[in-house]
Amino acid sequence: MNQKNEQHYNIDFNIYRPFGPSVLHANLPRILVDNINRVSDDILADEKLRQEKDYSKNLAGNVKYEIQFPLDKLPPFGDTLTKLVSGYVDGVLTEKEKPEGEYTLGYKVWVVSQYAGDFNPVHIHDANLSGVMFLKLPEKYEDEYKKEDHHATVGCLEFLGSMPGHFSKHSYLVKPEIGDVYLFPSQLAHQVYPFRSEGERRSLAFNVHFSLKQQPDQPVKDSRSIGAV
Repeated sequence: MNQKNEQHYNIDFNIYRPFGPSVLHANLPRILVDNINRVSDDILADEKLRQEKDYSKNLAGNVKYEIQFPLDKLPPFGDTLTKLVSGYVDGVLTEKEKPEGEYTLGYKVWVVSQYAGDFNPVHIHDANLSGVMFLKLPEKYEDEYKKEDHHATVGCLEFLGSMPGHFSKHSYLVKPEIGDVYLFPSQLAHQVYPFRSEGERRSLAFNVHFSLKQQPDQPVKDSRSIGAV
């Protein structure tokens, strides 16, 4: 009678996730949110100033107002953005992947003021990194969100990447919370779903442009040369 010889093997293995972008999430202090809203309120309440700061022609959103935000009015906020960007670079890139030499950061910042029915279709940004921060939500937003019987998306931000399948996730849904900020690669497709509640859903969006400082006897490089970021 032949008897099978059962053997047990100890096999070491690793699972890699070599593809897909990384998303940074943080929550900023309420005093910073209030100061950003104060500056935004002054612009949105002044029709002439609102028209001067209108940024909608540069954006994909189907929303009521999209206005440029004067970052120079709140230096502490600019410093906070720079800390987040530096943290993202240090956390995502290895030393070999980081840009060689010193680089400067340039920002384009705007406020998005949405009301019932407004939405932002799937789009990407023309920059190196982009971000969004939630500033205001309609008073009845939580009630509306809780009424969704399945897969609630009202007023949510959704990132889209990779391919759908049993072993890969292609959607990352974000429920807005005041003070939350997300930083991500600009080429990561994303969208914002509409809501029905009365009142304003306000967010601040921004693009980050990296520019390498020119070294003596070296040609000028622009932000597109930093492909890894």
